[in-house]
Amino acid sequence: MGHLPFAVTAYLLNGIAVTIDKFLLSKQIPDPLTYVFYFSLISLATLLFIPFVEAPSLNIILIASLSTLIWTIGAYFMFKALQIGQVSRVIPVIGTLIPIFLLIKGFITGTINSGQTTAILFLVLGLIFITIFDWKGKIEKKEIVLEVGAAFFLALSYLILRQAYLSEDGFLSVLIYSKPVLVPVGLALVLLPQTRARIFNAKIYNTSKSFFSLIKSKTALLFGLGQISAGVSELLIVFSVSLADPALVNSLQGTQYVFLFFLNWGLSKKYPAIFSEDLVPKLLISKFLGIILIGVGLYLLAVS
Repeated sequence: MGHLPFAVTAYLLNGIAVTIDKFLLSKQIPDPLTYVFYFSLISLATLLFIPFVEAPSLNIILIASLSTLIWTIGAYFMFKALQIGQVSRVIPVIGTLIPIFLLIKGFITGTINSGQTTAILFLVLGLIFITIFDWKGKIEKKEIVLEVGAAFFLALSYLILRQAYLSEDGFLSVLIYSKPVLVPVGLALVLLPQTRARIFNAKIYNTSKSFFSLIKSKTALLFGLGQISAGVSELLIVFSVSLADPALVNSLQGTQYVFLFFLNWGLSKKYPAIFSEDLVPKLLISKFLGIILIGVGLYLLAVS
């Protein structure tokens, strides 16, 4: 049960980040390469902490670094899918596929027991019910391929990261030494003329402003809050993976959509044009059924 409060808090923070993105974001999805570059840039900060932690073994550094690279590939695929499909469909589909992949692996290897398997099934069903009416619009084959690829690589990254955390090197050591591998990736993107032009000319949030212009605008505080929430969320998810099987952690993603439902419902009164939902009876029934299933899944996961 040790991972439960951290994972649920992570998905609450991610729900806040998504809500802020929904407030700022219109139709334009940032270039995935821009995301990879700035994530690599943030990884530079981890170099400052290296002198304060004990270095893991070379084998653990390689495993953790591989996990980071695979996670970045999965995130890149996710952003590519977002450029093709609707956010309200792409994210739930990927969020449903990740725990399914992890559940299959856990079931085959026997790393989760029958009680946990039942809990995960309830959580995944809850996730499906609470998001099913958002899975609308035309779906292209390329989008499906990208969604499956994103879910597969993200799930694989968590499995590999879990192996690194099973060592005795400590959470902080593994976390800090897993990030510097992205620094040369960022440098390569800057050195190549084509990718450099895409990164520094990228417009985000449909504001006709680059990233460097945006940080000087009035949206900076809100943008920063969203990024901090997303960053702390990812940190808590990684910490949760260090405590429990990734299948147990990612199956809790349905709680994020419970938080999103109530956040959107609360904000719809003040910002109806952005957060209003067509709460017809069948949609309400589906969402509340999803919430009940997630609640049952959380209870089963706690007692198992």
